[in-house]
Amino acid sequence: MQLYLIPPECGQGGRVPTRRRPFVTRSLTEPERKRLRAALKNLRAAYGTWACLAEVMGMPTRSIRAIASGQFAGSPGTAMRAARAAGTTIERLLGRPVAADRCPTCGRSG
Repeated sequence: MQLYLIPPECGQGGRVPTRRRPFVTRSLTEPERKRLRAALKNLRAAYGTWACLAEVMGMPTRSIRAIASGQFAGSPGTAMRAARAAGTTIERLLGRPVAADRCPTCGRSG
């Protein structure tokens, strides 16, 4: 007995593949990199060792030390992990601008 496969009339799958958007990453600005380096150094002091901080952040120790020393620039993902380790937000860690009439901590006016 022979089995014949009949292909669909509109090709394989029936729809034309769409073009994907390119993946865009946002890099940190120089002031944000400085703040990230300072935050990593402060977190290292809080956690005791680079190894302990690396374990909390889920990154290799060498990478964190290289970012903190300025060898590598760091990334928004590293900033996110550092903010989680610090128990704060990324905006607070990297320093977002605050209006002069607002509290820099809570954002309340007056």
